[in-house]
Amino acid sequence: MNLAEQDPETLADQGEAHRLEGRFDEAVDCFSRAVELAPDYAYALGSRGQAYRALGREAEALADLDRAFELAPELGWVSIERALMASDAGDDQRALEILDRAILADPGNAYVPWHRALVKESLGRYGEALTDLDLFVAHDPDDPEGYWKRGQVHRYLKNYPRALADFGRAIEADPAHWRSYAERGAVHYWMDDHDDALADLDRALELGGGESGFTHRYRGLACWLLDRDDEAVAELTRAIALHGDDEELFFERGRMHTYAKRYEQALADFDRALELEPGYASALAERGHVHRQLGHMEQALADLTRVVQADPAHTWALLERARTYDDLDREAEALADLNRVIDLDPGNAGAYENRADVSWSIRPEEAVADYTRAIELDPHRYWSHTGRGSLLNTMGRRAEALADLTRGIELDPRIAFAFAARGDIHLAEGDLEEALADLDRAIALDPESGWARGLRGRALYYLDREEEALAELDKAIARERDDAKLILLRGIVLKDLGRYREALTDVERAVDLDPTARAYAERGDVLIFLKRYEDALADLDRAVELDPDDGFARENRGILYSGLGRDEDACAELSTAIALGYDFPLTRLVRGRSLLNLSRREEAIADFDRAIELDPGHVRALVARGLAYVELHRYEEALADLDRATELDPSHEEAAELRDHLFLLLLSPAESFSLFAHHLVMGTWELAGDNPEEFVEALDGWANLWRIAGDEELRAKELQTLDRTIAEDPADVVALASRALQHRAAGRYQAVLADLDRVLVAEPDNRWALGLRRAAQFDGGRPDEDDDDFDWAYRLYHLGLPASLEVMCAIALAHGPDHLTDVMRADLRRRERRIAAGSEGAAAGLLELAGEYALVGPDEDMERLHARARTEPDYDTAKAARIAATQDLLDKSDGAGEELPQFRRLRHLLALLQQ
Repeated sequence: MNLAEQDPETLADQGEAHRLEGRFDEAVDCFSRAVELAPDYAYALGSRGQAYRALGREAEALADLDRAFELAPELGWVSIERALMASDAGDDQRALEILDRAILADPGNAYVPWHRALVKESLGRYGEALTDLDLFVAHDPDDPEGYWKRGQVHRYLKNYPRALADFGRAIEADPAHWRSYAERGAVHYWMDDHDDALADLDRALELGGGESGFTHRYRGLACWLLDRDDEAVAELTRAIALHGDDEELFFERGRMHTYAKRYEQALADFDRALELEPGYASALAERGHVHRQLGHMEQALADLTRVVQADPAHTWALLERARTYDDLDREAEALADLNRVIDLDPGNAGAYENRADVSWSIRPEEAVADYTRAIELDPHRYWSHTGRGSLLNTMGRRAEALADLTRGIELDPRIAFAFAARGDIHLAEGDLEEALADLDRAIALDPESGWARGLRGRALYYLDREEEALAELDKAIARERDDAKLILLRGIVLKDLGRYREALTDVERAVDLDPTARAYAERGDVLIFLKRYEDALADLDRAVELDPDDGFARENRGILYSGLGRDEDACAELSTAIALGYDFPLTRLVRGRSLLNLSRREEAIADFDRAIELDPGHVRALVARGLAYVELHRYEEALADLDRATELDPSHEEAAELRDHLFLLLLSPAESFSLFAHHLVMGTWELAGDNPEEFVEALDGWANLWRIAGDEELRAKELQTLDRTIAEDPADVVALASRALQHRAAGRYQAVLADLDRVLVAEPDNRWALGLRRAAQFDGGRPDEDDDDFDWAYRLYHLGLPASLEVMCAIALAHGPDHLTDVMRADLRRRERRIAAGSEGAAAGLLELAGEYALVGPDEDMERLHARARTEPDYDTAKAARIAATQDLLDKSDGAGEELPQFRRLRHLLALLQQ
C-alpha cells in the first residue's frame, strides 16, 4: 500500500467518486479509511453519512452527519442532508431549524435556501418558499431549476402571469427543459389557453417528458376541454400507468367518463380513487352524482351524506344531494339542502337555479324569482334562462318564455331540451314551420327524446302531414311507452287517416292509462265512425261528467244527437260547445241542420252564414244554406250558394242536381222556352226526359200558352183563323210566318216564300224569318257547308213541329228570350185589340189575357186588363172561371217557385179577382 492510498483527502476523493457512481459500499470503505486516518475529517464524515443514507443505514448516516456538522457547521451541504433526513422522518420543523442554522453558518450556499424553499413548499408556506427561491435565483441567475421551481410555486398561488414569466426564463436558460414546458402548459390550461397548453405539453413530451404523469395528466385535461374526449382519456390512462397510486388521476378520468355518460367506467375510477384515499371528498361527491345518474339513489345519498357529514359546508355535495332528494320527490329535504347552500354562499347561482327546479310545480312564482336571481348572479347560465322560459310557458307567458329560451340556446346551442321547449311554444302559437325547425334540431341533439319526437309528431299533424306524424309518434311512443297523451294523439291521427280500428286500440289504451275527459271524448268520436252509437254516447256522457266545460266532448255529443235525430238535444249541446269556444264550421253546420229540421230556418241560415264566414270554401255549409233558402223560397240566393258549391266541388251530385232544378225554376217563360228550343235542335233531350215526343209536347204546351201553337188536326181551321188575323192586321209577322209554315206542310212552297217575304219586307232585319225562308228555299238542305249562322233553321225544318211552335223556336233561337218576350207581348196586345167592348165573351177574353200577362209581365198590363174586364157585363161569370184557372196553376206549383215573379203576379191577380 503506497502513501497516496493512506492520504485521507485522496481516500475521500475516491469515496466520493464511488458514491456519485452509485457504488455506495465501496464509497463507505474509502470514507471509513479516511476517517480512521483523520477522525475529525468533517468532509469524509459528511460524505460517509450520505453513502449510509443511500444504503438505508439511517442511524449511521445521522451520526456521521451530526458529527460533521459539529466539526464544520459552515458545510451547508451537510445541513441539507440532515434536513432531508428530518423531512423523510416527517419532522419538517426540525428540517427547517437545521436549514435556518445552515444559512447563518454558510450564507453563500444557494442550495440551502433552495432546500428550505422545498420544505416550506411542502408545508404550503408558498410566500416564504418564494423568498428563498428569490435568493437562489439571485445567487445563480443562469440556473433554469430556480426559475422552474419558483414558477411552480407561483402556479400554486395562481399567480399565472409570474409563473409564465419564470417558466419562460427557465426555457431561455435551457431550451430542452421539458419540465418547464410541462408546467407552462399546465398554467396555460388554468388560464383557459388550451391550444397553447397543448403546444407546450406536446413539446415537453418531445423533449423527454414522456415518463411524466404530470405532463400526460395536463395534456389529457386540455384535450378534454377542447372536446377531444378520446385523446383526453388516453392521456389520463397513460398518466395512471406511470403513477398508478395517484388518486387524483383516477378522479380526473372518472370526471371525463361522467361527462361522456360512461357511468360504469366513471364509477370504477371513483372507487379506485377512494381506495387510494378513503377520505377523498371530491371523489365521494362525484361518485354520489354517478350513482344518481344510474338510478342508485340510496348509494348516491350515502356518498353525498358522508361528504356533508365530514364537511357541512361542502356546497357541491349539498347541491347534488338536493337534486337526489328532488328525484326521489322528497322536496322538503331538497329545499332544506338548497337553503343551506344559499345561506353558506348567497352568491351561488347554481343553488338558486336548483331551488327553482325543485319549486317549479309547487311554488312557480318563487321558482321564477329564483331563476331570475340566478341570472342576476350569472347572466351566462344557460339552464336558468331555459328553465325560466319553460316555466313561464306553463304559466301562459309565452313572449317572455320565448325570449328566455332563445337566450338559453344562444348561450349553449347543444341543449336539446331548450330547442324542444321553444318548439313547444311555436306550436302553441301556430308557427308550425318554426316549431318543426326547433324540434328537428332537438332530435338531432338527442335522438332518444320522446318528448321532442311527440311534439314533432303534433306539428306534422297540424301541417296535415299525417303519415309523417304517425311515423314520428311511433318513435316517440317507443321511447315513452306509457305516455297517455302521445298514445291519444296517435289515435287521433289514425282516426283522421280513416284507420278507425287501430285508432280505437290507441284511444282505449289512453283511457286505461289516464281516464281524462278528452280521452273519453276521443274514444267516443272514434266509436261514432265505427257506428257504435250507444257506446259512443256513453263515452261522451262520461267525458262531460268529468269535465262539463270540455267543448270537444260537447261538440261530439251534439253531432251524435243530431245524427240520432235528437235535434232539440243537438241544438242545446252544440250551443254549449260554441259558448265554450268550439265555434267551428262543423259545429255551426250540424246545429244549422238540426235547426232546419226543427223548421227554425232563419236561425239555421245564421249558423250556415257563420260556418261559411269561418271557412268560405265549406261546400257542405253552402249546400245546406242553399237548401234553407229553397225552403224559404229565396231561390236566387239558393242558386248562388249551389253554384259556388259545385264550383268548389264539381263531384257534389246533390248540389249539382238541386242547382240545375233551381236554374230551370228561375227561368222566365221565354227563357225556359228558349232553353228547350236550344236543346231540341241540338238533339239534347235530357231536360225533357228520355222521350223526344214528350219534349215536343212540352214545347207545344208552352206555345199554346200564348195562343200561337196549332193543332195539326185542326190545321185547316187554324189556317182560316190566320187568314182572318192577317186580313185584320197585315203586319202581324207571327201570323204570316205561321201561315207560311202551314203552307209548307201542305206543299205550297211558293206561298211559303211569299208569306216569309212579306215578313222580311215588314222587318228587313228579322233573322228568324230569314232563317225559316232559307230552310224552306232549299227544302231543308244547306246551300253552303259553311252556312253555320242558320244551322238552327235547317235542324228545325226536319223536326216536323207544329207550324206556330216552329215559329216560336225560330224566334227564340235567332234572337233569344228577350226578343221572344217582346214578340209574346206584341201578340197579346194584338189579341187585346181584337176584343171589342161589350162583345160576347169580352170579359172572359180580357181575363184570359190578364192571366197570360201574369206569366210574362208586366204587372201594369195585367192590372189594366183586369180593370177593363170589370167594365164588361159578363165579368162576374168570367171571373169565377178565371179564379179557378189561376188557383189551379198555383196549386200545381205546390209551393215550388212561389216567390218567382210570375207566381207573385198570379197571386196578385187572384187577389184582384177575389175582391
